[in-house]
Amino acid sequence: MIDAKGIEAVIPHRGAMRLVDEIREYNETSGVGIKYVRDDEFWCSGHFPGKPIMPGVLQVEALAQTACFIAMAKIGKTNGKTLGYFTTMEKIKFSHMVMPGDILELHVELLMSKMRLYKFHGIAMVSGKKVAEATFSAILETQEEN
Repeated sequence: MIDAKGIEAVIPHRGAMRLVDEIREYNETSGVGIKYVRDDEFWCSGHFPGKPIMPGVLQVEALAQTACFIAMAKIGKTNGKTLGYFTTMEKIKFSHMVMPGDILELHVELLMSKMRLYKFHGIAMVSGKKVAEATFSAILETQEEN
């Protein structure tokens, strides 16, 4: 298992925008991340007051961060200077609400990689039930030293 410190050694996301708390398993083509959905998340007070529901876009972002970990670990880019940018998001489906107290399991599979472009399919689950699904692509870019 990779904890938050280990994740931050690989992907650049920090603070409230790091949406993966653990990597339970991974290899060069797939992995499982975990997000512990807490009641003090930045979105809870406004989405929606009195009944917080994790925004779908953040669920897709959590899948993408798990995918980013896999891609960067695969190519050995763990210096914090390589960033991943979405290029496409498709076939996005949400089937159940995600709320504080839930443990979001982030299952991702690499579908294709060509040069700097990576395409993944992800399924987010809570208690064994699919809550979200998406296919997405991203391009990796290494930042120059200043």
